[in-house]
Amino acid sequence: MDVIQAIESRISCRAFTGQQVEREKFDALVAEAARINEETGLHFQVYGPREDGTAIDMSNKMFAANPPCYAALVARKDPIEEEKLGYYGEQFVLGAAMMGLATCWVASTYDRETTRVELAEGEVLHDVVPIGYAPAKIPFKQRTIRAGIRRRSKALEDLYRGPVPLAEAPEWIRVCIDAVWKAPSAINEQPVVFVQDEADGPVRAELIRVKTGMEYTDLGIAKYHFEVAAAACGVSGTWQWGDGGAFA
Repeated sequence: MDVIQAIESRISCRAFTGQQVEREKFDALVAEAARINEETGLHFQVYGPREDGTAIDMSNKMFAANPPCYAALVARKDPIEEEKLGYYGEQFVLGAAMMGLATCWVASTYDRETTRVELAEGEVLHDVVPIGYAPAKIPFKQRTIRAGIRRRSKALEDLYRGPVPLAEAPEWIRVCIDAVWKAPSAINEQPVVFVQDEADGPVRAELIRVKTGMEYTDLGIAKYHFEVAAAACGVSGTWQWGDGGAFA
């Protein structure tokens, strides 16, 4: 599986089998977290199972089972740091998907008392990512939760503002917006819009509004999906950090 296939196939998994994550895959997750930390100054951490075989207690209202591993996504409380947490956190999540592992971005629906995490001064645990294997058949509880969340999804056209409607935009733009639409987002609000003032002009990523601060993480996730899809279309580039940053 490559990263585009991971974007296509990934879902927010809220149920896990009892199968443990193999040592080589666990070690690869730890190594990826260390690479990201070295490159960015973020503080991602990966934790394995406790004595009962699970790693953390998730909310019974939102999850059908607890995972055997999880990642703690730690950064300072700062808009750029939170954006980077989203951008690099989604790199980590899609990397896990390419290993055949199931994941979910979780901001609050877990038991903090069962959460292992190391925090330096000024750092905050922003999200956890449960990691494990998904059951062959999605449990009814997960299907109903997912259906309720996905109903809030926006139309593709709502995620782009350009000199022409999205349907008339260049193919690579349409592919990128489709990849963004498939990205995870806090309560699926998808608060990022991609703006292009003129044909062949730079694309900017802007937040429609900021209510909770989680939107900055969504901004980073959306930018990463856009960048990956653009590269797959032969359009290479990197993002400027920040709300309104351009794809150069």
